[in-house]
Amino acid sequence: MPNDGSTAASAYLIWLDGGSCDGCTMSVLGAAEPGIEDLILGNVPNVPPVAVIHPALAMESGDSYRAWLERAAAGQLAPYILVLEGSVLDESLAGAGSFSRMGSLDDDEPITVAMWVDRLAPQAAAVVAIGSCATWGGIPAAAGGVVGAKGLGEYLGPDFMSLAGLPVVNVPGCAPSGEGFIETLTYVAYHILQIVPMDLDEQNRPAWLYAEQTHPAPPRTDYGVTATASQITVSCPVPTKGWMRTFGGCSRVGGSCIGCTEPDFTDRLLPLARPHSATGTVPRA
Repeated sequence: MPNDGSTAASAYLIWLDGGSCDGCTMSVLGAAEPGIEDLILGNVPNVPPVAVIHPALAMESGDSYRAWLERAAAGQLAPYILVLEGSVLDESLAGAGSFSRMGSLDDDEPITVAMWVDRLAPQAAAVVAIGSCATWGGIPAAAGGVVGAKGLGEYLGPDFMSLAGLPVVNVPGCAPSGEGFIETLTYVAYHILQIVPMDLDEQNRPAWLYAEQTHPAPPRTDYGVTATASQITVSCPVPTKGWMRTFGGCSRVGGSCIGCTEPDFTDRLLPLARPHSATGTVPRA
């Protein structure tokens, strides 16, 4: 990440945190082939060095950090990729307070994450939602939630297009593979540079990453115990690509697949990880 206002970079990655647990950040920090440091150092073929402006990783804080966002909003940092981790929260439900903030206006009114999205998304070369909270609303949008959580695509609307002609690029998962996300950023950069067009599926996910189907299931449990579960499939790269360097991943190490890449997984698919032993109840297909 740049450490002063005079540092120039070929491209920028501006990362915002909405309603999230920062698990996606941790996942990306674990990526190895390539890793985020490869983007920063310019080690990814045909991709220029990228300056990462991230609220948890920045050396700057307070006004010095906010200055980077202000410069981007003013059109002084270009091109940049805007990344949102976490859902967009409905601040009108927060009463006299706010659910999120990053800085304050002159009258001490908070600048919410939603306000930063409003300011930064229109000038972004690309906008990427990382994790199921940012893509579909995730855990904060589960039934009974009180924060009015939305995914970024829903918040910006179906007609949104970035300066490079892309809709919000969705990389769902709770959390998604860090290597899969860095791979996605690489192809977003290739699209911006007009090297390779971005290939997205009908849910605006990287088509090559989410082409494989898997079954949500409890850990170490025979699929025969839940007939309904065997009829449900979700798109997820982990069963074939693993978590890191082709190794690991929930569904490859006896863990529970909870269908976390799918919209509404918290209400529709999460119960499959804990089927009721007395009734055998599972959600509808």
